[in-house]
Amino acid sequence: PPPPRAGGQPPPPPPPAVAAQQQQLQQQQEQQQQQPPPRPAAPAAPEPPAAQEQQPRSSTPEPAAEPEQPLSSSPVSDAAPAEDGADAAADELAREAEQLKLDEQPKTPRTPRTPRADKAADVAAESHPPVDQGRIMEAYNKLMAEDPRDHLNVVFIGHVDAGKSTLGGQILFLTGGVDKRTIEKYEREAKDKNRESWYMAYIMDTNEEERVKGITVEVGRAKFETEARRYTILDAPGHKNYVPNMIMGAAQADVAVLVISSRKGEYETGFEKGGQTREHAQLAKTLGVVKLIVVVNKLDDHSVAEEGKWSQARYDEIVKGLTPFLKQCGYNPKKDLTFIPISALHGHNVKERVGSDVCPWYNGPTLFETLDTVEVQQREPTAPFRMPIVDKYRDMGTMVMGKSEAGLVQLGDTLQVMPNKLHVKVEAIYRDEQE
Repeated sequence: PPPPRAGGQPPPPPPPAVAAQQQQLQQQQEQQQQQPPPRPAAPAAPEPPAAQEQQPRSSTPEPAAEPEQPLSSSPVSDAAPAEDGADAAADELAREAEQLKLDEQPKTPRTPRTPRADKAADVAAESHPPVDQGRIMEAYNKLMAEDPRDHLNVVFIGHVDAGKSTLGGQILFLTGGVDKRTIEKYEREAKDKNRESWYMAYIMDTNEEERVKGITVEVGRAKFETEARRYTILDAPGHKNYVPNMIMGAAQADVAVLVISSRKGEYETGFEKGGQTREHAQLAKTLGVVKLIVVVNKLDDHSVAEEGKWSQARYDEIVKGLTPFLKQCGYNPKKDLTFIPISALHGHNVKERVGSDVCPWYNGPTLFETLDTVEVQQREPTAPFRMPIVDKYRDMGTMVMGKSEAGLVQLGDTLQVMPNKLHVKVEAIYRDEQE
């Protein structure tokens, strides 16, 4: 209030508006005195001394809606965080157990879908009737009625320059696969290159590079027939640089013909360590060729012939040297091996037996007679179709080549290519050049 005036008289009362303002200001001051001062945030782990220092100065009870928790360390407030921590730990253990169960379950990998996979799935989803054994046997009997002769794949293996291509060309000439005019043409070409004895090899070696070098590079393929069987000739390369090509040819063979050169020095070179005679014999056995015919070639060469007659001593030497090694490779000498002396360049003992004036000490079968009587594994026509793929190329679709090992295949059949499990449909079938 304003100080008293001189003379002891009280001051006059204030106007009503001023009196109302003073009363409102006084009420605000009283309310501020009644409210406690703002408290700092409670620490995570309050200590008793700090709690005592933060006690409110006013004894007015805190309102119920106050969000701050009391800082006193009472038993109830200590138990609540402990219970919350136990519940959180239990929840964490439950989540870990559930995750372990999910990890133990087998997961199926999701492969990306491609147009080829979609097409294969569509082909696989088509409904196929069950295998009809009667229909298969009917088709097989129809094929046998057209040509009941068996078919064999014969591969010629051996060291380089042993006479494999010459033997193959001589077989085609003797069976009518090559006419005499073509042979005369090859004779002139070989004579121009100072290689008069190579003209028979030109029948199988059609590549100009092979003719110039005198070395077979790719597997030559030809066919011939006898009265008993049909044959496909596979002329494998003998050089060590082309062993992969030889493996591709031997993988398709039923019977292997191991050609040995009896000329002085050539047999020893091919049979010594590192020679292709050893390697080819081992590879043929590994690739599943059970029957092996060993032909001893070039017995009419002047280095081994005795007064125009074939040398029996040289033939016996080669047989005695090869038999233990071939037996070690896995061939049975009594059942799986056959030794035949021949002359591939002149065709002696290939189709017709050699005369007694040239070879009086051999009375066994010829090469053709041995091939016609060799025992091979019979194919089961009702078994699932199996054909190892040895080569492929694209021509109005994908063309795959190989040898049919079992079963029967027809147009429209759905096959599965392993190991990708790709389903394909057969659109055309070729046997040699015949569709």
